[in-house]
Formats: sequence, C-alpha cells, structure tokens
Amino acid sequence: MTERHPDFEQELDRLSFTKAYMDHLITSQESDQEDLKNRQEDTLENLTFKDSSLRYQEMLSHANFMKMSNDQLESLKHLRNKPYFARIDFHQKEKPERETFYIGKTSLFDRETQLPIILDWRSPLANVYYEGRLGEVSYEALGERYEGEVSLKRQYQIEEGELCDYRDIDLTTKDELLQDSLAQNSENRITEIVSTIQEEQNQIIRADLRKPIIVQGAAGSGKTTIALHRISYFLYTMKDIFHPEEMLILAPNRLFIHYISEVLPELGVDKARQTTYMDFVQTATGIDLPVISQHEVLMKSVEGSMPASQLSYAGFKGSKSFKRILDRYLQRLKKSYKVDEDFTLCGFRIKSAKGINRLFFEEYSYFPYEVRVQKIKAVLQSELRRKKKQILTKMATKYDEALDQALYGMKDANKRKIRVSFLITRKEERLKEIKQAARTAVSKYMKQFPKVNVLSFYQKLFDETAFMSLCPEASYDVQMIRKETKKAHENKKLYAEDLAPLLYLQTFITGMDPDYRAKKVVIDEAQDYSFMEIYSLRKAFQTDLFTIVGDLAQGIYHYRGIGNWEMLQQEIFPTAQYLTLQKTYRTTIEIMNLANGLLDRMPEELPKAEPVVRHGELPVFIERSVNWKRRLREQIDELQNSGMKSFAVVTKSKQEANLVAEQLKAAGLHFETMKEDQNELGNQVILPAYLAKGLEFDVVFLYCEHQPYEENERDIKMLYVAMTRALHRLYMIGQKPEDFLLSKTENNLYCKV
Repeated sequence: MTERHPDFEQELDRLSFTKAYMDHLITSQESDQEDLKNRQEDTLENLTFKDSSLRYQEMLSHANFMKMSNDQLESLKHLRNKPYFARIDFHQKEKPERETFYIGKTSLFDRETQLPIILDWRSPLANVYYEGRLGEVSYEALGERYEGEVSLKRQYQIEEGELCDYRDIDLTTKDELLQDSLAQNSENRITEIVSTIQEEQNQIIRADLRKPIIVQGAAGSGKTTIALHRISYFLYTMKDIFHPEEMLILAPNRLFIHYISEVLPELGVDKARQTTYMDFVQTATGIDLPVISQHEVLMKSVEGSMPASQLSYAGFKGSKSFKRILDRYLQRLKKSYKVDEDFTLCGFRIKSAKGINRLFFEEYSYFPYEVRVQKIKAVLQSELRRKKKQILTKMATKYDEALDQALYGMKDANKRKIRVSFLITRKEERLKEIKQAARTAVSKYMKQFPKVNVLSFYQKLFDETAFMSLCPEASYDVQMIRKETKKAHENKKLYAEDLAPLLYLQTFITGMDPDYRAKKVVIDEAQDYSFMEIYSLRKAFQTDLFTIVGDLAQGIYHYRGIGNWEMLQQEIFPTAQYLTLQKTYRTTIEIMNLANGLLDRMPEELPKAEPVVRHGELPVFIERSVNWKRRLREQIDELQNSGMKSFAVVTKSKQEANLVAEQLKAAGLHFETMKEDQNELGNQVILPAYLAKGLEFDVVFLYCEHQPYEENERDIKMLYVAMTRALHRLYMIGQKPEDFLLSKTENNLYCKV
C-alpha cells in the first residue's frame, strides 16, 4: 500500500495474536505439560503487539484444555500461514455493541468464552459476507432469524503468515478484488476460490441441502470447485448425520481428480471418495473385464476408424428405451423365483408355496431378489426349527400309541412280539430320518430358486431370441447392436455403455454392497453421462442427495450424453432445483467472444458464457509454416518472462497429440503427453481436447495438422472445450484459420502473425 490504512497496526496485532494462539494450540497437542509450560512462557514473552493484555494470556492458557483430533491438528497447521481472509463488523439488533468477526476456512474458538477467533466461511453469519451488502442485513441460524447492520467488510492478502495488504469492500472494490484473483496463474486460483466466492456461486453452495440440484455452468464458471464447496458446506451443516467417507465425487478422469486434489484438504472433503464412473461401477460390481471407454470410441470416430453408426449404439444403451428392455428382462427373471411346491419335512408341510411366494413378491418386494431369497431361507430355517419339535413329538406319540395298542390289544404273543419290535425299530428310524432330513431340508428346497450371476445374466440378454422379443418397438438397428455387443462379450470386453445396465441389474438382483454405498453424490461434467448412467446411480444409492453440474455446450459425447437438463428433472429427480452459472471467471473477454461464436453455429440454442470484465490479448492464429516450432519456442520464452507458468498444447485427437509431441521433442521443447490414467499434471503438457475438460492453463496452443475441425456438433463442441481452457492467452497453430472454423466474418475476433 502506498499509504498505510489507520487500522494497519491493529490488524497486524490481530494477526500476530491469531498465529500465536494457533501455535499454542498446536504445541499443547504435541508436548508434555512441562514442555508446554516452558513454551507458553516463551510465547507470551515473544508477543510484540501492543495489547498483550491479561486477556490474551488467559486465552492462551485456556488453550491447554483443548483436545483436537489429528485431522483438526493438521488443518490448523495447514491454515496457520493464512488463518483468515476476510472480516465483517456486525451490530446485531438488541445487542449493545458492534462485533468483529474474522472469516477463514475453518473455525477457531476461545476455549473459555466460546467466542470465535476465526469464523468458519460455511457458518450462517459468514453468509452475510458473501451475500449481504453494507447496511441492513439478516441471516438465519438454527431456525432463528437475526437482523442487524454490517458496517465493514474487509478482505486480506496474507502470504506465509504475513499481512501484505487489505481492502475495505464495497461494490467497486469487490470487482477489483475479483479482477486481482482472476489475473493469477492457474496454480494459485483453485485453492483461493473460497475468498472470492460470488453471490450466484454462494447461492448454489448454500442451496437446500435436502434436495438434489442441477447446475448448468458455463466453461470457467467455477462449477466444479463450487460443487466441492457445496460438499464442504454439507458436511459442516450435517456433521452429526453424514461423514466424509459417505460422499462420492465422480470426475471425468483420473487426471482431473489429481487436479482438484489441492483444494480437497482445505475444504475438509479429502476423505470423500473420488473416482470415475467407470472405476466405481467396476469396483462396486466386481466386474473387471477390460472396458472400451467412451473416450476410445470418440477418438476412433474422430480419427475415422469407426463407422458413425456405432455412435448411435452407445446412445441406445444409455436411453430410456434400453431401460424399458432391462425392466422387461428383470420381470422375466423375477417370475422365475416363483415356487410351486410347499416346503415340507418328511411329508409334513412347514410352509406353503403360496406363503413363500407372498414373502418374495409382496412382503419383501422392496429388497433385491437375492436378498429376498436369503430372507426366505432364514424364515424357512426358523419355521423348521419351531415345527421340527412338534413333528418329532407327534411322530413319537403316534408310535407310542401304536405300541400301547400292540402291547395291550394283541393276544397272540408271537405276533405281539414281532409288532412291538417292528414299532420300536421303526420309531427310531423315523425319528432319525426326520432329524437327518431337517439338516438339509432348507438347502435342498432353496435349490429351486435361480442362481444369478449379474454379468452372465446381462450377457444372455443379447442372445437373439431373448433380445429381439424384448425390444419390438425400438427405433434403432437393434439386431446390429445385439451382434456388436455379443462380439465384444465373446472377446471378454465391455463397452462403457454396458456399465450402467450392469449396475442397474445388480441393484435389483443382489443389491449394492454397503461398502460402496454413498449418501451424497457429486457428478461433474454431467452432460457427458447418459440417462441410464445417472438413473442407475440414483437406483443403486436410493438417495436424492445429488449435486449434478455440467455444461451442455461442452457435450462432446452428445451421441450418448444428456441433451437437456429437463429430462433429469422429469424422469429422475423431480424435486431437483435447477440453477445456472453463466458468468465465466476463467478466461478473457477476447477469448470468450471467439469461443461463444462457435455456439452460434449449432442448430439448437446453447447457453453461452458471460465473461466478467477482464480484457486481454486477442487470440492469435499462427500459420504452421516451416519455422513454426522456432516461433513457438520464442513465444513461450516471452510468455514465461511475463509471468505465465502453465502451458498446454491441445489437439483434436490422440493421433495429433502424439504427432505434435514427436515434433516438439525433436525441436528441443519439453512437453509431456498426458494420458487418461495419469495422476500428475505438469506445467507444459500435450493432450487431446476430451482430456482437457475441466482443466485450465495460463496459455493454450491449439494445434491442427491432419485433422481440421469440421462443421458438426462433435467438432464444434470439442473446439469450444479446447478454446475455453485458456486463462490468459490463446494461440491456434494450423495451415489456415478454417482449420479452427474461423471465417472471414470473425477477423475482428483474432489476429494473425
């Protein structure tokens, strides 16, 4: 600051105290009492701020009584270098004095008074900072409404525990703070979103936690990190009911999971399970056959090695029509569980077939089929134990009565002797027979129930007679779909589109293993999911607590994905709240204008991103001439000198990615080619557009050599994805501007060099 704010010394004192208090808490957990006492004395001696009063000493002293979990301790250590990022001064009505609250990523309380030293950003009062204006405000907490006045909103820049700057916020400075944040490099942005959450983002984070939400979020709108912040807010608000391990985050690929890993610990959601849909289903079903992924199918389509008709096959398996086929198939299976014979023991009826069928089809109808069978087995075992004694008693009584009759009713001694001997022997044999039969009666009876292996059951669906009889009204070439699927299964492979039906069938047949159940689910890049994929998750988990975020404009798997969000609301989540994030905070106006121009080429109207007011350089087209690699090296050097740190070369296909990788390597430029299962993301990478989804880089170079973008939905959306990865600068390297669908009418949106 050119001129120090009059409160600067006071703010320094506050930061010094907060760090000292945090240090003391950390020390108290790690030291014995004697060592603690010595360290406490040192701490108090080293407090240099003016108001080192007895009150502060008391607060430090009371910190001794705090007991923290290891997670809390690690969080405290991590946040010590930036304890808080904002402050509000709030005067609640009917209270005599104004109160000051410092807002950070977690809460910290004075252990004696329980007053907050740091207020958690997720708390109801902190919501005033994000949504309230200076002046009259209100907020709700624990069902109560509180009113008051906010006289100050202040944001801090604290680096490595040192106060660098702060600003008092009104509408103007709020925009300035956002601009400063957006100007940062990609490596700093993702972990600092909590300090610059905008009002429309805050509404999504704090939307009704008891209902599902569907968010249409433009490229760069922060939808992914806002979804993660919603989980954090959910866990904070529902901490007595839900645990992080019960949360599931479904990401588009493993590379993206690594990319977001930085922000998860700070939000307290690092223990939430993070995986891809494909990995999750294979784990949950125990089916580990190789899967032909949607990415592989897309690339084969782009590279021309797969007929376009095969894309429609994937669409069919993800459709409502295919769900109806599966439902009919399940109905056939369910009928096979009907029994015709009573459960008997040596001629004695234990349970009627009618009663057993009533258990399966009525009383246990809300359980998966195999669970119903196990429950019926338990009932039969219980009934058998109870009735076996009655049967044995009845049998013994029958023979005893016959013995009495023989002993006292037969006059012929020889005949009597033979009869009595026979009855005694027969009684023993019959009782033994009943006891022995009882040991295996239940297991023998249960054999009439079908033994179903989910994978085998699904594969049998594609036998010709079964399949064709189940889909008479299908508009697809079902015979060809059947043959292609059968061929893959015979080769011990699955298509990605087979996974949702397998999960769906498992839900009805065996049920979901408790170890894999989730109570709260976040789906990112949801526009690439099929109807069946999302429906299967909803059925498997039996919860409505879904946060679904995506962008229809980035639906590069349009042949299999969701065409509109209304379908989800109507068919899967009727109580869902639909919200939008159309402001993009990632890229500049110049880059976004060029990208938005692509969407005008689409037959249907797609939601366009609205860039915040941040200007930059026009996108640049570089002709791929003989010396393009030298020019690229010079450009990278210049950009690095100006502060740019992350660079990506984005191609249309894997083929082009491998091709440009070889050329750059030969030219001495060190770029790493990214793969789907990679866990690290370097600062200079090459990757196809589909793998770049969700990622962002300071500088993006689009590269085209043999595969120009064409005027179709797939290519337009892939190019849109590629363009919107850039934070600050965008370059296009190709033979001619038309390779990137740039027409003469767009000359004002880019420049050539």
